[in-house]
Amino acid sequence: MFHIHVDATAIEPAFEQFLVQELGFWRSDFSHEFAGDDGYEPAHHLTQKPETSAQFRKLFRRVVDFAESHTGSMQGYIEGEFIALDLDVPERPYDPSVKAPLRFSLAPLPSGMFRETEIHISLDKDRSDPRLQHALRDIGFFAGFIPKPYGVAQVLTVQGSRATIGAILPPIIEFLHKAGGSSSCSVKEERVAKFWVSEGPVRLPPVVDSINWL
Repeated sequence: MFHIHVDATAIEPAFEQFLVQELGFWRSDFSHEFAGDDGYEPAHHLTQKPETSAQFRKLFRRVVDFAESHTGSMQGYIEGEFIALDLDVPERPYDPSVKAPLRFSLAPLPSGMFRETEIHISLDKDRSDPRLQHALRDIGFFAGFIPKPYGVAQVLTVQGSRATIGAILPPIIEFLHKAGGSSSCSVKEERVAKFWVSEGPVRLPPVVDSINWL
């Protein structure tokens, strides 16, 4: 499975019309109303999910071609991702005796660079144990919120290189299983296959700078 996201602070109506009517994108905007939102989520978040690599390449090219041939059609970035992992975490009561295996610090991406991959932990904001949510934030994840059929999901994210995220992912999955406390929880690793960034100032989310193994 592949995802293509158009993440924009500003988007022209003609570009959005092309994405939705011609290419089958849909809005999957984040909510910005909840305390703790770090502000990395774009104002406009449009998504398509091609199933094959051929569909992905063709669709991504059409999106970028429009953006490049219509200067100013968006301010932000376009990311094409391969879903390398999609794992559901079973529900169980929270165990506060299970300690976090690590903490990491974040830093801005160097100019001209883009992340290689990321981890998303998505869980039900209102039905998951607040102690688990606090523990994940304390590890270093930054949070966003997005409407779901069950209510509102808290999406906890960390980004970085393939090597760094590959080191973080297994102990984080083990921690989620042992600690419990989550509801409607899934863990995804989404690897960047292609990206495009518009001209002008574009704020990209930070990446892992250092890891403290506990």
